[in-house]
Amino acid sequence: MPEAASSETMRTVVPLQRDPGSCAEVRALVTSLLADWGMPEDLVRDAVLVANELVANAVEHGAGPVWFGLSRTGNGIRMETGDGSAELPRLRSTGPADERHRGLVIVGALSSAWGTEHRPDGKVVWATMSA
Repeated sequence: MPEAASSETMRTVVPLQRDPGSCAEVRALVTSLLADWGMPEDLVRDAVLVANELVANAVEHGAGPVWFGLSRTGNGIRMETGDGSAELPRLRSTGPADERHRGLVIVGALSSAWGTEHRPDGKVVWATMSA
């Protein structure tokens, strides 16, 4: 797992439990940090939703330890989740009546860019957003 950095570097990494309650923890963290960083309310609102989807996918479909990272990047942010599974997420086709499998569609719609990275200890799914 990556190391947590100090607030001076404007990067935070937190370990998470493999539990749906981790989504609420990350929503609160993102809301608080982005407010501290002076980010606009619309970015905060969308970032909370993207972070929730990233973490929900890692908790539900990942393996091993899960973590969440948030960094300030100039006038935007980068969020990432990591877990111990090497299996990368994939977009799924959904219909209007489907209640699940929309997470990456939401991430793609709200973020500037998103992607995945293989790591020796699993994978990272990331998203960037601009203010």
